[in-house]
Amino acid sequence: MRNKRLIYYIILGLTFTLSTSFSPSNYPKVPDSPVRLFYIQRSANTNTIVYDANLLPNGNFDKENPVSVYWLRYQEQGQKKELTWIQSFLAYGISSKETNRENDFEAWLVSYKKKKLRIAFDKNRKPFAQLEINHKQAKLDHVFVKTEGSNLRPKVLYVEVFGKDLTTGDDIYEKIKP
Repeated sequence: MRNKRLIYYIILGLTFTLSTSFSPSNYPKVPDSPVRLFYIQRSANTNTIVYDANLLPNGNFDKENPVSVYWLRYQEQGQKKELTWIQSFLAYGISSKETNRENDFEAWLVSYKKKKLRIAFDKNRKPFAQLEINHKQAKLDHVFVKTEGSNLRPKVLYVEVFGKDLTTGDDIYEKIKP
């Protein structure tokens, strides 16, 4: 049960960095990208898990794999690095299925299937991830996960989720404690 809870909070952490970020100020700024959906930063180190839209040359989502997930390895030279098999299939990977609408997907982290994201395009054709944050529908920006202990069995102290309210455009934030 404890492992499932840990996975849940890691997954929630996947999501989100805004200008009002509560992430430590010494963390590197994740570069903007026209395909960026969200990212996750963790207190264990500055390495960052990034979630980008995987688009075809015609500008639509790749239906077989609409989200590309990878590391930005800031603890090394800041290079992009693919997730390991274990990271992809047990922790940070993402699964999805197309909805009844074109270029619209329901997605979830492989480690926590209950918390669903919506992957779609906004009115300007920029891809985004939608998630409920603090009881409101929001564009997910990033997630920060505060842990203590070893990397093999860390204890999650809290998860911070950052986004923009879809109705008002205001910054929205939620701090989740296990």
